[in-house]
Amino acid sequence: MSKSYKLICCLVIIFISLSITNNSQAAARPFIELFEQIFRIFGKRADDVPLSDAGKKFEDFKSLGKSEDLAITKESGKNLADNFENLNLNKLNEIKNSTDTSILETHGVKNADKLAEVVDLNEIEISSFFDDKTAINTFRIILWSGRIFRASNSFNQPNTNRIIIDCRDNNDAFYFTALLERKKKWLLLSENLKNRTDKRQNNKIDKQNLYVLVDDKDYIVFSTQTSKNKNFPLHYFIISKEGKFYHFNNTYGTESPEYIIANAKKKINETKFYCKAI
Repeated sequence: MSKSYKLICCLVIIFISLSITNNSQAAARPFIELFEQIFRIFGKRADDVPLSDAGKKFEDFKSLGKSEDLAITKESGKNLADNFENLNLNKLNEIKNSTDTSILETHGVKNADKLAEVVDLNEIEISSFFDDKTAINTFRIILWSGRIFRASNSFNQPNTNRIIIDCRDNNDAFYFTALLERKKKWLLLSENLKNRTDKRQNNKIDKQNLYVLVDDKDYIVFSTQTSKNKNFPLHYFIISKEGKFYHFNNTYGTESPEYIIANAKKKINETKFYCKAI
């Protein structure tokens, strides 16, 4: 077989391989142009082949995977992701400049203007903090201190009365706000973002006041509110003094906090996810 035919066979194999991995018409165009060039010179002897033209086309092949279009697409995707993230962080930054009353109201706390100014709980009716006839009331701690937010190296903001905490796992990003100034402290869910590949986008958790269930020097356990027609909250969380994070999705609302409380140390030791103060 002559050298020219061997060259043609090799190029055909390259063309087939590359076209399999690149289906777009635009990506295939350089190959088409090259083969048009090859078949125009096919009848010539190998020595007569215009190497400058063919070589240029072959160089186009090698640079295809580095095309500016592909680079721009990749960079644009990254920028969109960054902008999406920044947009939500900008919303959360408003919390840093809002009053306690305003923050509580936006998280659905009733009588927020009165509760935010409370110094002594004797001034209000404690029963107003409890949900009507829900099992979670048995486990809730009304006066919690949030020691892990005050003293741990992970958060290390002992003089800060308002902390925004970013916690993430494979499926969700959670932004919690801790209001720590008054005797009655508050832990709030300010934002829940779903992973963009997660198909459960409609299951985003609304911003709300959260219920503290365990508050000690090693970790804090808390939950969302109890949904209507459910026995218990649909979500439980743990944050440790090291900043480790565990989220339990109680899908059907049947799991009592007893399970989470009893296994909190084990769950927090096993988790690979973390929180940070922002």
